[in-house]
Amino acid sequence: MVKETHTKGGYLFALLALPFIDNEYLSSYELIYRFILLIIYMYFSYIGSVIPDIDMRNSYASKTFPKVYKLFGSRFRHRSFTHSLLFLYLLCYLSNIILKYTDNNIVFISSFSGLIIGCFSHMMLDLFTKEGIELLYPIDINFSLMPIKTNSKTEKLICKILNFIVIFLIGYRFYILM
Repeated sequence: MVKETHTKGGYLFALLALPFIDNEYLSSYELIYRFILLIIYMYFSYIGSVIPDIDMRNSYASKTFPKVYKLFGSRFRHRSFTHSLLFLYLLCYLSNIILKYTDNNIVFISSFSGLIIGCFSHMMLDLFTKEGIELLYPIDINFSLMPIKTNSKTEKLICKILNFIVIFLIGYRFYILM
């Protein structure tokens, strides 16, 4: 899938997880601070939704984070390590360590929650492509649920549907907040 589809998917997953994040972590804060934390959360869901493609040469992530690309791009095939459950686990483990050292700082909780949800959404969307992903990396088996080609008419339709759902959910979440 292309960047636009992944970002819409990242926003969608983040908005679907928002009631849990809000009830669990944000509900005790004042409205303006809560709003700032939600912006941080959504921004990091955007970053997380493109990060797994850091292993691809001309991707948005590799151009945005060239030093990270040099570390991952030369070592891993596309849709292998950065699209696996192992990568997601290591990301959760790293975030847990950082949260412990920052005494569960709410800004870090918002950031890492968005990042992990965005990465998860990327993996889920790529499961629907013809190429699939190596979900159980280092086991070299590609998992694919549907034969959708990247940048095809079908993917563009999915992107439009995701965009509509995201806009609807944003309106609904603002309605609920008020």
